[in-house]
Amino acid sequence: MRTPVQEARLLILENLSIGYERRFPLVEGISQEVRAGEMVALIGRNGTGKSTLIRTAAGIIPALRGQCTLEGEPVRSMDLRKRARKVSFVASQVSQLPPVTVRELVSLGRMPHTGWRGTLGQLDREMVQEAIRMVRLEELIDRTLDHLSDGERQRAMIARAFVQDTPLMLLDEPTAFLDLPNRYELIQLLTGFREAGKAILYSTHDFDLAMMSADRLWVLHQGNMVEGIPEDLGIRGVYESLFESTTIRFDVEMRKFRPAVTLRGTLQLSCEDQRLLAWTRNAIERIGYQVDNKAEKKLKVTASNGNHTWILTWEDGSIQFENIESLARFLTKEN
Repeated sequence: MRTPVQEARLLILENLSIGYERRFPLVEGISQEVRAGEMVALIGRNGTGKSTLIRTAAGIIPALRGQCTLEGEPVRSMDLRKRARKVSFVASQVSQLPPVTVRELVSLGRMPHTGWRGTLGQLDREMVQEAIRMVRLEELIDRTLDHLSDGERQRAMIARAFVQDTPLMLLDEPTAFLDLPNRYELIQLLTGFREAGKAILYSTHDFDLAMMSADRLWVLHQGNMVEGIPEDLGIRGVYESLFESTTIRFDVEMRKFRPAVTLRGTLQLSCEDQRLLAWTRNAIERIGYQVDNKAEKKLKVTASNGNHTWILTWEDGSIQFENIESLARFLTKEN
């Protein structure tokens, strides 16, 4: 994780209120900034204003109050061509699909830098080809968008934003239509853009990925915003308060949200194999047991010649299991 405090302030939000009616703002008084070479993840529950904030920062919709400036100039005062050279935007969905190929779509990202004819030079074509390679769409380069999956279209839109070559990239739920491996690959791709000096602000519901990759988090909750690096927000209890009225809880040790379960009991747990230990603990906590070194019941996991055994002992006896499933069934029926 980086904290690029030495970098110049690129995007500045000053006392910003966002929404669609002045009488009913979604969030008021936002004063934040994104620096060059920094990646910020915007998180929050549905309806809190994540997409609205991203679109306001991009100049697509006006702020209700306050100011949004990019490199010192109000975003909304820029003409479209200048704005397109300063900020690229990727929406969470493509509502209408133009009958263009992947190559043609990505090439559109070079329009702010070409003449009015939109003629691509050699460098432009090389950038387009490289962007398509980076998002792994080479084999689909001549396929039209209506013949792509949601995830493939999303990757093509990100490639278009990349070749737009702006100092600021804004993305609304960029991982929404991607499977798990592609989500991680996309975040790695954005990390590479950041390392090249771009500023990135993206909204997401993928909390685990945001915790792993973002320099800072902006958290929208109940009409307010709090921000900080992931660890500082954890110390302040922000994640617990974010979903405090729901049936999930934030596991501080695992740094992830878990469904709230009824506590069935406690177990001592021991295992020399860290992989077995982790998966066993995950299973017993999932069904409602808490690991406690002072618990009466003891669970020991052994490994020998590729065979695993789970031995549960208590004051009056013991029982062995050959896999976690049989152990979980026993513990569930027992309580």
